[in-house]
Amino acid sequence: MIHKEFIFRSSEGEKLRADLRYKENGIKKPVIIFIHGFKGFKNWGPFPYVCERMADAGFVSIAFNFSHNGVGDDLLNFTELDRFAENTFTRELGEVSDVIAQIMKLENIPIDESEILNEVIALHGHSRGAATAILSAPHHRMIRAVAAWAPVSHFNRYTERQMDEWREKGYAEMLNARTGQTMRLNVTLLDDIENHKGLLDIPALAKMMTSQEKALLMIAGSEDLTAKPEESHAIYNETTKQFSELHILSNTGHTLGAEHPFAGTTPALESAIEITINFFQKYLVTHPIPFPE
Repeated sequence: MIHKEFIFRSSEGEKLRADLRYKENGIKKPVIIFIHGFKGFKNWGPFPYVCERMADAGFVSIAFNFSHNGVGDDLLNFTELDRFAENTFTRELGEVSDVIAQIMKLENIPIDESEILNEVIALHGHSRGAATAILSAPHHRMIRAVAAWAPVSHFNRYTERQMDEWREKGYAEMLNARTGQTMRLNVTLLDDIENHKGLLDIPALAKMMTSQEKALLMIAGSEDLTAKPEESHAIYNETTKQFSELHILSNTGHTLGAEHPFAGTTPALESAIEITINFFQKYLVTHPIPFPE
């Protein structure tokens, strides 16, 4: 397998650190873009392993870090907390669009044209990244499928009192239990939620993408306390069922039993990977959905 690290540049000139994985065989392969979630990054826990499995299955796998996810050049630690504080949902949507645009043009991507079917693209996200994938799909003709692991169904997860205090101080603080760091979110994130309600309406955009005959897979853990299975059901209920699937995996949580640092795979993770590969094979390779006229 080929594995290369490289850098995208966003339309705003921001650095998007990325990984490319594929099997070199001279066959054009569909692209799967992996999107991490909140307090996540492309090298978190099982994510590199998941991307390797997608590449082994015959896809071009691209994973990247959002420019304001807080993780810097060392790729593993939150060393850019000032940038983390300024992140927004619409910034991340814009950066997904920037990555797609560069894939379409094959700009700054270290792969020969004979290896990549760059006009057939799928998105694969976890948690907030899963929601971002759903929100992105209706706006890009070449996105044919989305696999959403543990998706959240809404971004406004705060009480009125929390939002009032947030506005009064100009920021909110949260503890990263894993690292022990106090991480700040500036009021710009709250403004983003309130000013872009339609753009960030996850069930509505899931309905839109499946009405466009784009396939949506959702996988949730029955014991997930972060993005409860009810959130996946709320999204699924709005979709065109012909083009959507929902799988609830029993006795597992938000990360399918996997940890950071990655300590090895789990039965739930393997089930999710198998379901996802079969889904992408169906909708990108074996019985691809035609592009709309």
